[in-house]
Amino acid sequence: MKTFKISILIIFVFMISSIYGWGQTQYTYPLISHFSALQPTAPDLIQIPNNSGLYGEFVLRPVPITTCGDGGEAYGYYFEDDAGLQFNNPQGFIDQAYSLAFNFQMDEFISPPPWVRLVSFTHTDDVGLYIALTDPPAHGTLEFWPYGYAGEGDFFSTVDFYQMILVRNDDGLIKVYVNGQEFAEYDDSGTQKFVPGDPENYIVFFRDHPSVLSNESSPGFVSDIIIGNRAWSETEVLEVWDEFCGSLFDIVDVKELTFSMYPNPAKDLIHISLETSPFGTEIQIINLLGKMVETFYTKENTMEVNISGLKNGIYFIKVIQNGQIAVRKMTKK
Repeated sequence: MKTFKISILIIFVFMISSIYGWGQTQYTYPLISHFSALQPTAPDLIQIPNNSGLYGEFVLRPVPITTCGDGGEAYGYYFEDDAGLQFNNPQGFIDQAYSLAFNFQMDEFISPPPWVRLVSFTHTDDVGLYIALTDPPAHGTLEFWPYGYAGEGDFFSTVDFYQMILVRNDDGLIKVYVNGQEFAEYDDSGTQKFVPGDPENYIVFFRDHPSVLSNESSPGFVSDIIIGNRAWSETEVLEVWDEFCGSLFDIVDVKELTFSMYPNPAKDLIHISLETSPFGTEIQIINLLGKMVETFYTKENTMEVNISGLKNGIYFIKVIQNGQIAVRKMTKK
């Protein structure tokens, strides 16, 4: 039977959730094919366009052997130069303490300007985490703006993938980890700059708004964003880091997701029956060129899809559920 791939991170998250009681206090965004979290109560991430109106797309990207000691491919989201993603903090979710982790790769270190933004909590000032281009276009150093450089000099390149973890406790102490190493520590209790708050109340990834300084950015790739509303312990940080390569491309084989679809060929409607999932199911219609022409999301185990607007021809119905994927050929007549 043909098998598909599921990120080890998905299994890992549920395993440690049961150990530490994270439950619904943590949102996990695999970014395989949509912006929804594994937890159904979580808000979707929002795409932020660049100054030209470009966003990005979901891709399968090669991972070099220098990253994990072995080659592979990673599912994730490619964002255009100066584009990014935004997490809108739900009421009552993040107050003072939180933990934030994500895997990323930057495609360019072009100066000027001599910075590439990674994370911030506002579109209106420069406070946040950057890569300072200390050796463009080859290398950069983490900058905990406006508090100076942190970690190893010239640590970042445009070749490798990295994992960044930001932990803030209830007292406002922030620790930043890159690839399992503690890079920076800062007391944010007085400034409160590194928490989502009114009026925006969001976390911004990669995008730098022109009201600050446009183009402090780079195109790149991100996957496996985790956002929790409490401070992880150092043990938990290391556990997340231990799963870094697994979250990129290490895999567990799972049985092919099954679903039924009728009629086929079809003229106006197709009926799809699914296995029940508490996290919902995404259904994509893809043409022969590999372009997604329609997408639907459901939390039900049956769905009626209107295909009357499609041109006659061959399409593929792709179903994504709990990290599993199944594809069926469909003829529109």
